[in-house]
Amino acid sequence: MWTLPARVAACLSMLLLVPAASAPTAGLGQPPYPPGAYEVDSRRTRVHFQVKSLFGGYQGDFLEPTGTVTIDPRRPNRADIDISFPVSSLTTGDASTDQMLKGGSFFDMEHYPAIRFAANDALIGQSDLLTVNGQLTMHGRTRTIAIAARLAGLDPDILSDARPTLRFIGAASVKRSQFGMGFGRPFVANRVDLSIDATFRQL
Repeated sequence: MWTLPARVAACLSMLLLVPAASAPTAGLGQPPYPPGAYEVDSRRTRVHFQVKSLFGGYQGDFLEPTGTVTIDPRRPNRADIDISFPVSSLTTGDASTDQMLKGGSFFDMEHYPAIRFAANDALIGQSDLLTVNGQLTMHGRTRTIAIAARLAGLDPDILSDARPTLRFIGAASVKRSQFGMGFGRPFVANRVDLSIDATFRQL
């Protein structure tokens, strides 16, 4: 059984303290997400990563994703998710660190150019709080992870006829050794904490 690490749970708790004025207020039994097909907004979506080390740690961002989320109107509490980030978009603000992380000792971009998260028939519930269980493929290996998230905004309002935009804030943790990326241990920590800011536009 996969359980959220304490740090991720604490991170989500902090997220819940942040007001979300644009989040919808769904009626009892009413799904908060308008059904349909959504495309990830590559300019407004990023995954921030942090990993501790004896040298102070590393942090950076994955940018420019592609992919879709599909919510079937017949099953509005379920969704199919398929999002990919190119490893080439990884940035830490330091060119030499970027080159090292993209190299063979870590992400090995030449052989594994993308990181993919996919979830089929994911339960998204009837609330703006959700846990998304899916498959993360990275460095040629696929593992199950859970993302704790909340709906941070819906624009325009759910009752509008215009095409909505959904924004989610989330958190997760992964162990890089599970993806064959254990280089540098124990000087570089095994656990990597992820903060997710994702926006989707209905097609």
